[in-house]
Amino acid sequence: MPYTVGRQDRGDIQITYEPMSAGNGIQLKVNTSLERLYGERIREEIMNSIREMKITAGKFIAVDDGALPYVIRARVEAVIRLAKEETNEG
Repeated sequence: MPYTVGRQDRGDIQITYEPMSAGNGIQLKVNTSLERLYGERIREEIMNSIREMKITAGKFIAVDDGALPYVIRARVEAVIRLAKEETNEG
């Protein structure tokens, strides 16, 4: 079951996370209007946040519209915590 936080509004990012069984690795898809300027940096920020939360498998989809790094980190943390709460993992 996928979990989503955030909005598709200017200055925000919507992150969808679907937990997967171990061994599947991390799949990340980023859709941003700022791909040429910040696409790689957004991916790095998301992946660093995922690693900090100790997630080793899952599918993440990010729809960005100019979110700052602290917003990206907060949204990734929120969606992972939401998934853990709803699946009683945390």
